[in-house]
Amino acid sequence: MIQGTSVGTITGADGSWSLQVPEGSVLEFSSLGMTTVVRPYKGESRVDVTMDEDTLYLEDVVVVGYGTAKKETLTAAVSAIKGEELLKSPSTNVSQVLAGKLPGLSSVQESGEPGLDQASLRIRGSVYGVSYVVDGFPVDNINDIDPADVESVSVLKDGASAAVYGLKAAGGVIIITTKKGTRGDVHITYNGSVGASMNANFPKFMDGPQFAYYYNVAEMMDQLANGAIADASEYTPAFTQENVAAMTNGDPTDGWDNVDYIKKVFGTGITNKHNVTVQGGNEKSRYFVGAGYMGQKGNIDGFTYRRFNLRANVESKIGQYLTFTAGLSGTVGNRRTPRFASGGSDAAGMGYESGYYSIAKQTIGMMPYLPEKMGDYYTGVYSHNAQDAPYSPLAALYESGNKLTKSFSAQANASLAWDFPWVKGLQFKVSGAYDNSNSYNKNLDIPYYVVTPVRNADGNWSWSTPKVDINGAADGTKLGEGAVFSESLTGQASISYINSFGKHNVEGLLLAELRDYKTNNLSAYVKNLPFALLPELNNGVPAVDPVSGSSAESRSAGYVGRIRYNYDEKYLAEFTGRMDGSYKFAGMTSTRWGFFPSASLGWRISKEDFMKEATFLDDLKFRASVGLLGSDNVTAFMFLSKYAEGGKVIYPGTGVTPSYYTDGVPNRDLSWEKTLSYNVGTDFSLWEGLLGGEIDVFYNYTYDILTSNSGGKPSSMGGYYPSYVNKNAIDAKGIDILLTHRNHFNLGGKPFFYELGATLTWSKTRWLVYQDQPNIVEWQKRTGTTVGALQGWIAEGLYRFEEEIDNSAWFGTRPNVGDIKYKDLNGDGKIDWEGDRGIFGKSNRPELTYGLNVNMTWNGFDMNLQFTGGALFMVSMTGNYYNGYDDNTIWTQTFKEGCNSPLFLVEGAYSVYNPNGEWPRLTLATTGHGGDNGLASSFWWRDGKYVRLKTAQLGYTLPKNITKRFGAEALRLFVEGNNLFTIDGLPEGIDPESPGVNNGYYPQQRYIMGGISLTF
Repeated sequence: MIQGTSVGTITGADGSWSLQVPEGSVLEFSSLGMTTVVRPYKGESRVDVTMDEDTLYLEDVVVVGYGTAKKETLTAAVSAIKGEELLKSPSTNVSQVLAGKLPGLSSVQESGEPGLDQASLRIRGSVYGVSYVVDGFPVDNINDIDPADVESVSVLKDGASAAVYGLKAAGGVIIITTKKGTRGDVHITYNGSVGASMNANFPKFMDGPQFAYYYNVAEMMDQLANGAIADASEYTPAFTQENVAAMTNGDPTDGWDNVDYIKKVFGTGITNKHNVTVQGGNEKSRYFVGAGYMGQKGNIDGFTYRRFNLRANVESKIGQYLTFTAGLSGTVGNRRTPRFASGGSDAAGMGYESGYYSIAKQTIGMMPYLPEKMGDYYTGVYSHNAQDAPYSPLAALYESGNKLTKSFSAQANASLAWDFPWVKGLQFKVSGAYDNSNSYNKNLDIPYYVVTPVRNADGNWSWSTPKVDINGAADGTKLGEGAVFSESLTGQASISYINSFGKHNVEGLLLAELRDYKTNNLSAYVKNLPFALLPELNNGVPAVDPVSGSSAESRSAGYVGRIRYNYDEKYLAEFTGRMDGSYKFAGMTSTRWGFFPSASLGWRISKEDFMKEATFLDDLKFRASVGLLGSDNVTAFMFLSKYAEGGKVIYPGTGVTPSYYTDGVPNRDLSWEKTLSYNVGTDFSLWEGLLGGEIDVFYNYTYDILTSNSGGKPSSMGGYYPSYVNKNAIDAKGIDILLTHRNHFNLGGKPFFYELGATLTWSKTRWLVYQDQPNIVEWQKRTGTTVGALQGWIAEGLYRFEEEIDNSAWFGTRPNVGDIKYKDLNGDGKIDWEGDRGIFGKSNRPELTYGLNVNMTWNGFDMNLQFTGGALFMVSMTGNYYNGYDDNTIWTQTFKEGCNSPLFLVEGAYSVYNPNGEWPRLTLATTGHGGDNGLASSFWWRDGKYVRLKTAQLGYTLPKNITKRFGAEALRLFVEGNNLFTIDGLPEGIDPESPGVNNGYYPQQRYIMGGISLTF
């Protein structure tokens, strides 16, 4: 290629090439895996060039636990990605962009709310959360890291790679290394982008005339079912033609309108990101400084998030044998929302209902025929639920008050390494890190009033008197303020040895690590503030529980040893071990410490003499590993007999005093949970990089799981048994695959380079031992089922004829034609919880995840496409709520709580006009199970498989001969987007990654952005 231009060519099979080159030009020769050669052209007719192997490419270094390893000699299962790949999408945090890029790592993003739009990551389907390590030290999360600061990401997937992290590694480890300085000239780079966001997937809801029509049909269906009328012709419509005409006449002052409240609330958001980095250094010192800003104005008014990042890394050679490194980073966050949450999962185990009067629930439940306001009040829906309070999304957004959360975190780390002058390869290193974070929140609750429509006995409509919102007016305007403080201190000391003796290469490491963690929080609450515009605690009256506070602290210690050996980089071996102590087992002398060993072996068969004839083979390695991981996933101090506060008693001379009693039986035999991990894999490269890949097969056995001990215990025991025991066991098996293809050819006389990377992970996790209740039927036992499998009834479609009902068992009261028919599993002639409910569905998290990454460059243009997807899982449209009961959701019951419904549900519902309807009958019923159609059953479990264009980016880099004119080294313009389309088999608008069992949520966002990257 002629340097500074897009003019170039590629060689033929024999290495020959031809190109028209002006005299005085500079030629640049490059090839995958080879060093770049630059040569001035002096007019000669023939130019011969010899290129050397790029040792940095061939010896690609991967960051692993407490060190690095050359990819060619790695024997454990580690996947890695360069930080530059993270910048090929408009992501707002690191967890989002890892989706589909690395085998073994699954990503599910349930929310698009600004500041809370991170993805949930799991490694190989583990039931444990991922542990994070940044620049060598443990952190709680990675979502506040600016993606522009990331140098590389490594995922430690098997026991051999993760065992060095001991008790914190059961769910695998993600290691992030931030950028360091570079030797040479100073480089200043600016990256900036701005764009719009909107809902990626969300169902359509009824407009005013549609609501009137389907409401009338639903009411008629209910009257037919309860015998109020005998024929459809006898029905008197609730909404008349005059009402429908008033909805569309464009005059809301008559009390009727046709408002799309979904579009009114879910509009268009604005996101902008900016980052400046400075890198440079010389032989003695290197430095990196980065500053970034990210601002999100959500597509729902009132939801905003701002984040400021600062990071500095420096490395300096002090004399001949000492090396000092230091890092400093800080993040400031500011998140604002209305008083109400945006929405989310209401599933069992959450402990609360995220959808409870959330903005999303109020929006999708709002009547579309209501004008926004009547007089001075916003309009609302008088919801038919236990709270007996109205939905009014606009009032909830603009009059309910607000929540403010300010966060600040700062991390500092430093290390000093001394290379022993007398022993080659021997190094002593001490490191330390300090992490301080705090958050402050201020929540203002302002009562507001709305008016709701009322249908009178004569069939006419009128307006109610103003009704107060769900929180009522008894305590007036309320204010809560609180703060959370936490800090951790980590210290490490290690001695390492790296050397070669001919073809024998050895490495050794001994390391000690100590960590101290402290946290405390406090909060205060007042009520009856006289002025909402002066929200200060001293202006209110103390609430019933005016103050609260708590604190906690913990310490851990670990000792690590590792030995690596390879012969000629052909025969490879690694052995590691970690001894960990947990404060949670402090009272258990035999199990307080856990030992986590691992061993892995590798064979680079491609280096054998008998493989020399296989010229197509660049590299081929086989490896195998086994390792033990752990977890201390249990409440602290279970080895003690604790006290709990009881009722009030009167002691002589003391008055009324709280009583105390022993709470639970101590268990001094508890131990850490253990995961035995096996892995067999291969890495290969063929035809000079045309085809490459990694394939791993794994099996993980987790046993001694710390389990609640209440299952199956008779009440006669009076609770006299330990709260936790080491009881349950699970296993996980699966396969990870990464395939890559790289190539180039001439297109229009210019070189076209492209790269494909495909990932696939299948992981199935099942219960081997579970504390099932005794004497239950086989299909209710967890043992043998998939972890996370959905629980409910087996549905056999809808009743189409009365005769089917006569000859069937049913749940509760007699069903109607159009209701769901359930299978009588135990044949007792009735459908009930005791005999017919069981574990039949798949998990709501994909067992199979896959991704396809496409990179292309040509004539200054570059394009990146990232497809992701999942399969072998189910999306539950209704199911088990946080309180343990089944019920409908907004997606499964027409006019739930008297509100609006998804268009797909009413259009496809059974009725006398649609006898072949897919969904249960149209109804206004508000019973707990809506004709028992709201039971968690196979009827509502839908195959969740999907493919999504997660990200796309198109860029153009100006030729250097242009950028040099204004003193720039490089200038690139780009446009990008994410969540551009999704292909699935779910009802229209239902997102396959949406929260399980929900009544509304903040959808994932589709971003369309444009930006610039400028380097000086």
